[in-house]
Amino acid sequence: MMHARRHLFVLLAAMGSTACAGALPEVEPVDIPRLEQEVAGAPQDTDLQVQLGMARFKGTDYEGARTVLQGAVDAGNESGPAFLYLGMAQEELQDWAAARAAYNTYLGVGLSAPARAEVRKRLTLIGRNLLRAQAQQALAQEQEITATGAITPQSVSVLPLGFNSDRADLEPLIYALSDMMITDFKVSNALVVLERAQIQTLLDEMALTSAGYAEATTGARAGRLLRAEHVFQGVLTTLGESDLQTDVDILNVPNTASAGQLTESAILEQLFDMEKQIVIRTIREVLGIELTPAEEQAILENRMENVLAFLAYGRGLRALDQGDYERAQTEFALAVSLEPASFQNLDVAMAQTAALTDATNSGTPDLVGVASATGETGAGVVAPPAANTTEGPGTGQPAASGTLTSVAEAVSPTATASTLDLGSASQSKDQATQQTQDTNREPVQEAQNQETVPGANVAQIRIVIRRPGGDS
Repeated sequence: MMHARRHLFVLLAAMGSTACAGALPEVEPVDIPRLEQEVAGAPQDTDLQVQLGMARFKGTDYEGARTVLQGAVDAGNESGPAFLYLGMAQEELQDWAAARAAYNTYLGVGLSAPARAEVRKRLTLIGRNLLRAQAQQALAQEQEITATGAITPQSVSVLPLGFNSDRADLEPLIYALSDMMITDFKVSNALVVLERAQIQTLLDEMALTSAGYAEATTGARAGRLLRAEHVFQGVLTTLGESDLQTDVDILNVPNTASAGQLTESAILEQLFDMEKQIVIRTIREVLGIELTPAEEQAILENRMENVLAFLAYGRGLRALDQGDYERAQTEFALAVSLEPASFQNLDVAMAQTAALTDATNSGTPDLVGVASATGETGAGVVAPPAANTTEGPGTGQPAASGTLTSVAEAVSPTATASTLDLGSASQSKDQATQQTQDTNREPVQEAQNQETVPGANVAQIRIVIRRPGGDS
């Protein structure tokens, strides 16, 4: 926590200082009585309402802040502070869906590039919290969901493989292989493939270990809760020192019956060939879908060459699922060092994990400080750029392209999102794009994970010295 906050203050100090015209003034809890009187006297002044919401938030009256900020937004206030503080209030109240919506809007209207960067990180964490809340809700409504029997046609849920071996060093393969299978199933445009984060969150809430992933009852139950038409489940078995065997059963959820079973074997060095054959055969032989030559080639090319790198990737995914983000970062970095070309999902996982690490090591008070110091509110230490005119409501462009898919990065709904939204993995790629755009359009370059900021020395500095008894 202290490291993250020190990083934020170093970042802000390095960026120079100018005055910011047009931002709402800073307020504190002591200002609440005055602001309440002013709002009562000018009920149409939504800027006053936003200031009151800001003051209540700083006084930890999150419900009161949400009420007044939501009223200001509903009355037409589209300022950055309104949506930023509304998002923070919703986050503190753990209304993850509402926090995501407010933060996403802020990304389109906010003036401060550093604050927007911090919000994207928070969206990645919010995406995971939202998935957890939705999984809990699905379990609470399991009887009702089961009774309706609603499914998403042509949807596939890939459960993590069970692990049948005493080779603990190879256990991370079940995470990496399942992740690779999800990516390969997505290649077919005829399928709706559920995100890994969505599936894993539900399994975590079901309190399952890897030993239970391959059980038929697990697949049927998870499939119903996810509203998937098919559930792909199986077991990875080691045979001797270097032989692997994968046995899978594709469950038809509406019929509660197996749609087909497949087995593939390979030596450890050829595990990617084994995985490709399992996926291709499942699509063609079990699901009855024909792959185009281009789709099949894309599946075959989606691989890593270094098995040790793939194991490190699996360990990183396992740590990510366990909430150990620093360990996940270490394992992902090891995977990159062993195979610089990397598996295509690795960059996404690394970006997501970095965002989660930063977000969990900081909080909304840190975001308040960034917003104030960079001119989103108050005079600011750093002047923000001109208001964004190329994104946001009414422009035909999304308020934010992004997370962990997702995220955030934020979390994008799909046809299966009526039960659980997607995770933020897919969001991470959009975040990277958005951050690049921000860097190109801001007069002061954003600095993430840097102690100095290139170009910061061009910022103008304005020093005001007040004389005793005088105006300035």
